[in-house]
Amino acid sequence: MSNEEKKKEEKLLDKLNNAFVDFVGNAFGESGRDFIEDTSEKIKEFSSSSIKQFMGFADNVLENLKLNENEQVMKARDSVEDLLKQMGLLEEDEEDF
Repeated sequence: MSNEEKKKEEKLLDKLNNAFVDFVGNAFGESGRDFIEDTSEKIKEFSSSSIKQFMGFADNVLENLKLNENEQVMKARDSVEDLLKQMGLLEEDEEDF
């Protein structure tokens, strides 16, 4: 993804986030707006290393419960991994945790 595409995506995400905050504020008042804004800040603090550790933990749980043999579960896991990579929250080369 080029730098220009990333900037467009960030602008789009910012617009979406702002629209969502406005919607929640209009629907649930100031306390709803505050909750969404606080949650948004916490999500921003969620680092790539934390995501990597969580994915490693999830893989261990899937393996221990033998869910890694379940095609539907693994497709869902792979979809989450792909989305994290697309968002730049997980590096492409981090296939095995």
